[in-house]
Amino acid sequence: MLFRIAFFALLFISLCSSTDVTSPNMRAFCMELLNITIEDNASIEENITKQTNETQEFSYSNRHDEALLELEAANASVQRMIDSQFPYYRARDIYLIAEQWFEGQKAIEQSGELGNYKFVSEKTSEVIEIEKAAFSVNDDINALSERLKLTEEDVNITEAASLQKQAQKEFIDNRFEEAQRLVDLAYDKITEAEAEATRSRALLESTRRTLEGFLQENWQNILVIVSSAAILAFIFQKQIRKFIVHAKIHALTAEKAVLETMTKNLQKQYFESGKMNEMTYHIKTKKFGELIRNINRQLPLLKEELKKI
Repeated sequence: MLFRIAFFALLFISLCSSTDVTSPNMRAFCMELLNITIEDNASIEENITKQTNETQEFSYSNRHDEALLELEAANASVQRMIDSQFPYYRARDIYLIAEQWFEGQKAIEQSGELGNYKFVSEKTSEVIEIEKAAFSVNDDINALSERLKLTEEDVNITEAASLQKQAQKEFIDNRFEEAQRLVDLAYDKITEAEAEATRSRALLESTRRTLEGFLQENWQNILVIVSSAAILAFIFQKQIRKFIVHAKIHALTAEKAVLETMTKNLQKQYFESGKMNEMTYHIKTKKFGELIRNINRQLPLLKEELKKI
């Protein structure tokens, strides 16, 4: 019983003041107070050392602690992406790879060797950069949508709108870099379309001003010419009408002659040389006959109209 009391007394003293318990005077005082022999003292010291080693926690390297903080930061990045309803699978997968490597290096340290956490740092940094890219691209896509809404009606934004839709799809598929490239390209297309619309408006305005100036300077001459043309047309209207009817009759007569010639050639190819089959001959002959009959109906009407003028 006395041995146990001495053991716990020394253990308590060692925990309170490790410097004092190793002092020879203090050690002798305790041994004399508790009436402990040298053999008992050796046994007590062995038990104290054993208890101290069992209660002492394993100490990891500073790099381990830094990597643990980096993992926590990367995990927070993934969680922020989830909370914002962003595509997070790519960032999460990279984080899990970093976490697995961390656990492996942690096990190496527990075996007494120094762990290498460089890969953990690289992957956690990559996760954080992905989070930054996701928020940045999302803001740019939203800003692009507003930009498209603010463009003027005469600006052709078809191509830019198509690029904006492609950027949204790339964003959903976790390809933030490609989405950013498409957003930038869409802005370029908007700038080009606005410049083209500005040039068109400037050209139209220039043409309008030129036409207005021409009319203002020459309206009297134009009025004289138009009036003269109207008077001449009224005076020579019969001659003009006759000329038009004669022209129609001449055109129809020439067309009829061509159709008759083509019909004769068909007959030669079918009856004399045999270069045309029966079905083709009948189809073409029928078609040419209908055209000739239509001309024959129009010619008498035109001749009658010519007599009435």
